[in-house]
Amino acid sequence: MPLTALYQKLLNLSRYLEGLAPLALRIYLAPVLLQAGYNKLSHFEDTVAWFANPDWGLGLPMPALMATLAAGTEFFWGHLITAWAGD
Repeated sequence: MPLTALYQKLLNLSRYLEGLAPLALRIYLAPVLLQAGYNKLSHFEDTVAWFANPDWGLGLPMPALMATLAAGTEFFWGHLITAWAGD
C-alpha cells in the first residue's frame, strides 16, 4: 500500500471523530455558564452592587444594565449550548 493511500485512509477515518472536541467543549461549558447565569439572576441586587462599586467591585457604568446583559447572556447561552450538544 503506497504511503499516500495510507494517509488518505487515515484522513477518512479521522472525519468520524471531528465532532468530538466541540461536543466535549459544549458539555464542559454548558453547566458553567448555566450556574454563573443562575447565580447572577438569583442574587441580582448583589450582582448590581458588585458591578457598580469601584472599591471592591468592577466599577462599571450602568451596572443594572450590565448585570442584566451578563446574567441573561450566560443563562441563555448555557441553555443554547445544551440544546446544541444534543445534535
